[in-house]
Amino acid sequence: MSYKIVAKVVFGGDGGVGKTTLIQRYLTGEFIDTTKMTIGVGFHIHQINYQGKEISLSVWDCGGQEQFKKMGVFENYFRGAIVAVLMFDLTRGLTINGLDAWMKFVDTYSNTAIILVGGKGDLGRDPFISSELIEEVMEKYNVIRYIETSSANGIGVGMVFNEIARLSVERMEKHCLLYTSDAADEEDSVDLGGRRII
Repeated sequence: MSYKIVAKVVFGGDGGVGKTTLIQRYLTGEFIDTTKMTIGVGFHIHQINYQGKEISLSVWDCGGQEQFKKMGVFENYFRGAIVAVLMFDLTRGLTINGLDAWMKFVDTYSNTAIILVGGKGDLGRDPFISSELIEEVMEKYNVIRYIETSSANGIGVGMVFNEIARLSVERMEKHCLLYTSDAADEEDSVDLGGRRII
C-alpha cells in the first residue's frame, strides 16, 4: 500500500537566525551563506519518504524582520500547521527571547507541535544561552524536541526534517486519517493542515 500525506510546516524566528539557509541546505544539500532576506514569506513543496509513507511537506518560511511581524498576516500562515519550527541563533542570545513574539502566532486550536532549533552551532555560543535557559524555553512552549544545527556543515539539518516527518505521520495515525491511494480515488492525499496541494 502507498500512503500520501500533505502536511504544513512553518518556520519562525527573528531575522538572520538562519531559517532560509537551513531550509536551502536540506533541499539542495548546499550551504548558501549569501541568502537574501526573506520578504514576507517563502514557500517550498518537498516530498519525503518516512517509514514507507510518502509525505508532501508544504514549507512556509516566515521573514523575521520586525516590519513583517507587524503586518498582521503571520497568524494566517501558522494556522493549521502540523509543525512549527521556532529557530534562534546560538551566537545571539537576544534571538531566543524573540521567540515569545513568534509563539503568539502559533495556532493553539490546531494543536501544532513545536520543534525548537538552535542555529549556527558551528560558531561560538553566546554565554547567555545556557542549557538551563533552553530547558526553560522548552517547558514554557511545550516543545516536542530541541535540535542544534549548523547549515554550514549540515549537522542536525536532516534531523529537523526527519522529526517533522515523524510528527506528521504520528498526527495522521493519532487521528485515524490513514488513507490508501487505492481507496482515495481522486482524492489520493490526506491534508494535515493548510490547503490540499496534490
